[in-house]
Amino acid sequence: MRSPSRRRGQDGPCGMSLDKTTAARRRHLVALHGWGFNSAVWEEMGGQLRDGGVGFSAVDLPGFGGRPMLAGEYTLARLADAVAGTMAESGPVPCVLMGWSLGGLVALAVAHRYPERVEALVMVAAAPRFTEAGDWPHGVAPSVLDAFSETLAEDTKAALARFLVLQAGRTESGRATVKKLRPLLFRHGVPGRAALEQGLALLRETDSRPLLREIRCPVLFILGERDNLLSSGAAMDLRRLCPGCRVEVIAGCAHAPFISHPVAFRRVLASFLDSAGSASPSR
Repeated sequence: MRSPSRRRGQDGPCGMSLDKTTAARRRHLVALHGWGFNSAVWEEMGGQLRDGGVGFSAVDLPGFGGRPMLAGEYTLARLADAVAGTMAESGPVPCVLMGWSLGGLVALAVAHRYPERVEALVMVAAAPRFTEAGDWPHGVAPSVLDAFSETLAEDTKAALARFLVLQAGRTESGRATVKKLRPLLFRHGVPGRAALEQGLALLRETDSRPLLREIRCPVLFILGERDNLLSSGAAMDLRRLCPGCRVEVIAGCAHAPFISHPVAFRRVLASFLDSAGSASPSR
Protein backbone atom coordinates (compact mmCIF):
# COMPACT_ATOMS: atom_id res chain seq x y z
CA MET A 1 0.00 0.00 0.00
CA ARG A 2 1.31 3.42 -0.89
CA SER A 3 1.76 5.65 2.11
CA PRO A 4 0.15 9.08 1.84
CA SER A 5 2.11 12.28 1.86
CA ARG A 6 1.97 13.78 5.35
CA ARG A 7 2.11 17.47 6.11
CA ARG A 8 3.85 18.38 9.35
CA GLY A 9 3.08 21.47 11.38
CA GLN A 10 5.45 24.17 12.55
CA ASP A 11 8.07 23.32 15.17
CA GLY A 12 6.85 23.52 18.73
CA PRO A 13 8.86 24.67 21.74
CA CYS A 14 9.83 21.15 22.73
CA GLY A 15 12.40 18.99 20.98
CA MET A 16 12.02 15.28 20.34
CA SER A 17 14.53 12.78 21.67
CA LEU A 18 15.07 9.52 19.84
CA ASP A 19 14.74 6.42 22.00
CA LYS A 20 18.20 5.20 22.94
CA THR A 21 16.95 1.66 23.46
CA THR A 22 16.46 1.30 19.71
CA ALA A 23 19.71 3.01 18.67
CA ALA A 24 21.45 -0.27 17.85
CA ARG A 25 18.63 -1.33 15.59
CA ARG A 26 18.82 2.02 13.78
CA ARG A 27 22.51 1.50 13.11
CA HIS A 28 24.46 4.48 11.83
CA LEU A 29 23.35 7.49 9.80
CA VAL A 30 25.72 9.11 7.28
CA ALA A 31 24.75 12.53 5.89
CA LEU A 32 25.80 14.30 2.68
CA HIS A 33 25.57 18.07 2.20
CA GLY A 34 24.24 20.03 -0.75
CA TRP A 35 25.84 22.12 -3.51
CA GLY A 36 28.26 24.78 -2.30
CA PHE A 37 28.19 23.61 1.31
CA ASN A 38 30.22 21.15 3.38
CA SER A 39 29.67 18.67 6.18
CA ALA A 40 29.49 21.48 8.78
CA VAL A 41 25.90 22.11 7.68
CA TRP A 42 24.92 18.96 9.61
CA GLU A 43 26.67 19.86 12.89
CA GLU A 44 23.63 21.01 14.85
CA MET A 45 21.30 18.28 13.61
CA GLY A 46 24.01 15.66 14.01
CA GLY A 47 24.54 16.66 17.63
CA GLN A 48 20.83 16.43 18.34
CA LEU A 49 20.62 12.98 16.77
CA ARG A 50 23.65 11.75 18.71
CA ASP A 51 22.08 13.03 21.92
CA GLY A 52 19.11 10.84 21.07
CA GLY A 53 21.28 7.76 20.69
CA VAL A 54 21.68 7.65 16.92
CA GLY A 55 25.15 7.11 15.48
CA PHE A 56 25.82 10.00 13.10
CA SER A 57 28.57 11.23 10.81
CA ALA A 58 28.68 13.74 7.96
CA VAL A 59 30.84 13.41 4.87
CA ASP A 60 32.31 16.10 2.63
CA LEU A 61 31.75 15.58 -1.08
CA PRO A 62 34.96 15.76 -3.16
CA GLY A 63 35.94 19.37 -3.79
CA PHE A 64 33.99 20.71 -0.81
CA GLY A 65 34.92 21.30 2.81
CA GLY A 66 38.32 19.89 3.56
CA ARG A 67 38.16 17.20 0.89
CA PRO A 68 40.30 17.43 -2.26
CA MET A 69 38.78 17.59 -5.71
CA LEU A 70 38.45 14.40 -7.73
CA ALA A 71 41.17 13.84 -10.30
CA GLY A 72 39.63 13.35 -13.71
CA GLU A 73 35.93 13.36 -14.48
CA TYR A 74 33.50 14.72 -11.89
CA THR A 75 30.62 12.32 -12.50
CA LEU A 76 27.82 11.12 -10.27
CA ALA A 77 29.18 7.57 -10.45
CA ARG A 78 32.65 8.67 -9.33
CA LEU A 79 31.19 10.77 -6.52
CA ALA A 80 29.19 7.75 -5.40
CA ASP A 81 32.32 5.59 -5.44
CA ALA A 82 34.20 8.16 -3.36
CA VAL A 83 31.39 8.43 -0.80
CA ALA A 84 30.97 4.66 -0.57
CA GLY A 85 34.66 4.35 0.20
CA THR A 86 34.37 6.91 2.99
CA MET A 87 31.26 5.37 4.55
CA ALA A 88 33.15 2.38 5.92
CA GLU A 89 35.53 4.79 7.69
CA SER A 90 32.65 6.83 9.15
CA GLY A 91 30.86 4.01 10.98
CA PRO A 92 29.30 0.59 10.59
CA VAL A 93 27.81 -0.49 7.28
CA PRO A 94 25.19 -1.02 6.10
CA CYS A 95 24.05 2.40 7.26
CA VAL A 96 21.19 4.81 6.74
CA LEU A 97 22.38 7.23 4.04
CA MET A 98 20.90 10.74 4.01
CA GLY A 99 21.52 13.36 1.33
CA TRP A 100 20.42 16.98 1.05
CA SER A 101 19.76 18.45 -2.42
CA LEU A 102 22.82 17.56 -4.57
CA GLY A 103 23.83 15.22 -1.77
CA GLY A 104 20.53 13.42 -2.31
CA LEU A 105 21.44 12.69 -5.93
CA VAL A 106 24.78 11.30 -4.76
CA ALA A 107 23.13 9.26 -2.00
CA LEU A 108 20.71 7.76 -4.52
CA ALA A 109 23.63 6.78 -6.75
CA VAL A 110 25.41 5.16 -3.79
CA ALA A 111 22.28 3.18 -2.87
CA HIS A 112 22.02 1.99 -6.47
CA ARG A 113 25.69 1.10 -6.96
CA TYR A 114 26.32 -0.27 -3.46
CA PRO A 115 22.99 -1.66 -2.19
CA GLU A 116 24.76 -3.85 0.36
CA ARG A 117 26.10 -0.72 2.11
CA VAL A 118 22.82 1.21 2.38
CA GLU A 119 20.20 0.00 4.85
CA ALA A 120 17.81 2.86 4.12
CA LEU A 121 17.86 6.07 2.06
CA VAL A 122 16.73 9.54 3.15
CA MET A 123 16.34 12.24 0.48
CA VAL A 124 16.16 15.72 2.03
CA ALA A 125 14.75 18.39 -0.30
CA ALA A 126 16.00 16.09 -3.03
CA ALA A 127 14.54 14.18 -5.95
CA PRO A 128 15.99 12.05 -8.74
CA ARG A 129 15.85 15.07 -11.05
CA PHE A 130 16.73 18.65 -10.01
CA THR A 131 15.66 20.59 -13.11
CA GLU A 132 12.20 20.77 -14.59
CA ALA A 133 11.24 18.94 -17.79
CA GLY A 134 8.10 18.25 -19.80
CA ASP A 135 7.38 15.16 -17.72
CA TRP A 136 8.85 16.58 -14.50
CA PRO A 137 7.41 20.04 -13.64
CA HIS A 138 8.65 19.93 -10.05
CA GLY A 139 12.24 21.16 -10.41
CA VAL A 140 14.00 24.45 -11.02
CA ALA A 141 14.21 25.97 -14.50
CA PRO A 142 17.56 25.19 -16.21
CA SER A 143 17.93 28.90 -16.90
CA VAL A 144 18.24 29.51 -13.14
CA LEU A 145 21.28 27.24 -12.98
CA ASP A 146 22.67 28.82 -16.14
CA ALA A 147 22.47 32.20 -14.43
CA PHE A 148 24.36 30.84 -11.43
CA SER A 149 27.05 29.46 -13.74
CA GLU A 150 27.50 32.91 -15.28
CA THR A 151 27.71 34.55 -11.86
CA LEU A 152 30.25 31.96 -10.69
CA ALA A 153 32.57 32.98 -13.50
CA GLU A 154 32.41 36.60 -12.32
CA ASP A 155 32.08 36.38 -8.53
CA THR A 156 31.99 33.00 -6.80
CA LYS A 157 31.08 34.38 -3.39
CA ALA A 158 28.20 36.43 -4.81
CA ALA A 159 26.82 33.36 -6.60
CA LEU A 160 26.88 31.36 -3.38
CA ALA A 161 25.19 34.17 -1.48
CA ARG A 162 22.40 34.32 -4.08
CA PHE A 163 21.90 30.56 -3.89
CA LEU A 164 21.75 30.76 -0.11
CA VAL A 165 18.89 33.27 -0.23
CA LEU A 166 17.06 31.20 -2.86
CA GLN A 167 17.24 28.13 -0.63
CA ALA A 168 15.89 29.95 2.42
CA GLY A 169 12.87 31.17 0.45
CA ARG A 170 10.32 33.78 1.41
CA THR A 171 9.21 32.08 4.58
CA GLU A 172 8.83 33.20 8.18
CA SER A 173 12.02 31.36 9.04
CA GLY A 174 13.92 32.46 5.92
CA ARG A 175 16.03 35.19 7.50
CA ALA A 176 16.99 33.00 10.45
CA THR A 177 17.88 30.17 8.07
CA VAL A 178 20.23 32.42 6.08
CA LYS A 179 21.82 33.62 9.31
CA LYS A 180 22.54 30.03 10.36
CA LEU A 181 23.71 28.80 6.98
CA ARG A 182 26.00 31.68 5.94
CA PRO A 183 28.88 30.99 8.38
CA LEU A 184 28.65 27.26 7.59
CA LEU A 185 28.85 27.96 3.87
CA PHE A 186 32.27 29.58 4.22
CA ARG A 187 33.58 27.46 7.10
CA HIS A 188 36.48 26.26 4.94
CA GLY A 189 36.72 29.37 2.79
CA VAL A 190 35.16 29.78 -0.63
CA PRO A 191 34.76 26.37 -2.35
CA GLY A 192 36.83 25.78 -5.46
CA ARG A 193 35.23 26.95 -8.69
CA ALA A 194 35.79 23.62 -10.45
CA ALA A 195 33.74 21.68 -7.89
CA LEU A 196 31.03 24.35 -7.95
CA GLU A 197 30.79 24.44 -11.74
CA GLN A 198 30.80 20.67 -12.12
CA GLY A 199 28.34 20.30 -9.27
CA LEU A 200 25.98 22.68 -11.07
CA ALA A 201 26.42 20.63 -14.23
CA LEU A 202 25.32 17.52 -12.33
CA LEU A 203 22.26 19.33 -11.00
CA ARG A 204 21.43 20.54 -14.50
CA GLU A 205 21.96 17.27 -16.37
CA THR A 206 21.21 14.40 -13.99
CA ASP A 207 18.02 12.40 -14.34
CA SER A 208 18.16 9.46 -11.95
CA ARG A 209 14.53 8.44 -12.21
CA PRO A 210 15.51 5.07 -13.75
CA LEU A 211 17.82 4.46 -10.76
CA LEU A 212 15.10 5.29 -8.25
CA ARG A 213 12.86 2.62 -9.75
CA GLU A 214 15.50 0.01 -8.91
CA ILE A 215 16.14 0.95 -5.27
CA ARG A 216 15.03 -1.82 -2.92
CA CYS A 217 15.79 -0.43 0.53
CA PRO A 218 13.29 1.73 2.49
CA VAL A 219 13.22 5.30 1.14
CA LEU A 220 12.08 8.55 2.77
CA PHE A 221 11.63 11.87 0.96
CA ILE A 222 11.44 14.97 3.19
CA LEU A 223 10.08 17.94 1.23
CA GLY A 224 9.46 21.57 2.13
CA GLU A 225 6.00 22.97 1.48
CA ARG A 226 7.52 26.26 0.27
CA ASP A 227 10.70 25.03 -1.38
CA ASN A 228 11.72 27.25 -4.33
CA LEU A 229 13.91 24.53 -5.84
CA LEU A 230 11.83 21.36 -5.50
CA SER A 231 8.05 21.62 -5.47
CA SER A 232 6.27 19.59 -2.82
CA GLY A 233 3.92 18.68 -5.68
CA ALA A 234 6.52 16.07 -6.61
CA ALA A 235 5.11 13.76 -3.93
CA MET A 236 2.73 11.92 -6.26
CA ASP A 237 5.38 11.30 -8.92
CA LEU A 238 7.89 10.18 -6.29
CA ARG A 239 5.48 7.55 -4.99
CA ARG A 240 4.80 6.43 -8.55
CA LEU A 241 8.52 6.06 -9.28
CA CYS A 242 9.25 4.45 -5.91
CA PRO A 243 6.24 2.39 -4.77
CA GLY A 244 6.23 1.98 -1.02
CA CYS A 245 8.45 4.99 -0.35
CA ARG A 246 7.47 7.47 2.32
CA VAL A 247 6.99 11.14 1.45
CA GLU A 248 6.72 13.80 4.16
CA VAL A 249 6.01 17.50 3.54
CA ILE A 250 6.97 19.94 6.31
CA ALA A 251 4.59 22.89 6.43
CA GLY A 252 6.02 26.39 5.96
CA CYS A 253 9.44 24.97 5.13
CA ALA A 254 11.75 25.86 2.25
CA HIS A 255 14.86 24.01 1.01
CA ALA A 256 16.70 23.40 4.31
CA PRO A 257 14.22 21.67 6.65
CA PHE A 258 16.85 20.38 9.09
CA ILE A 259 17.93 23.99 9.67
CA SER A 260 14.61 25.86 9.64
CA HIS A 261 12.36 23.19 11.21
CA PRO A 262 14.62 20.87 13.23
CA VAL A 263 11.93 19.53 15.56
CA ALA A 264 9.59 18.52 12.75
CA PHE A 265 12.56 17.14 10.83
CA ARG A 266 13.70 14.93 13.72
CA ARG A 267 10.16 13.73 14.29
CA VAL A 268 9.81 12.63 10.67
CA LEU A 269 13.24 11.02 10.68
CA ALA A 270 12.66 9.16 13.96
CA SER A 271 9.38 7.72 12.71
CA PHE A 272 11.03 6.53 9.50
CA LEU A 273 13.99 4.98 11.30
CA ASP A 274 11.59 3.07 13.53
CA SER A 275 9.72 1.68 10.54
CA ALA A 276 12.86 1.07 8.46
CA GLY A 277 14.42 -0.88 11.31
CA SER A 278 11.68 -3.48 11.10
CA ALA A 279 11.16 -3.36 7.33
CA SER A 280 12.10 -6.02 4.85
CA PRO A 281 15.31 -5.21 2.95
CA SER A 282 13.39 -5.19 -0.35
CA ARG A 283 10.31 -3.28 -1.37
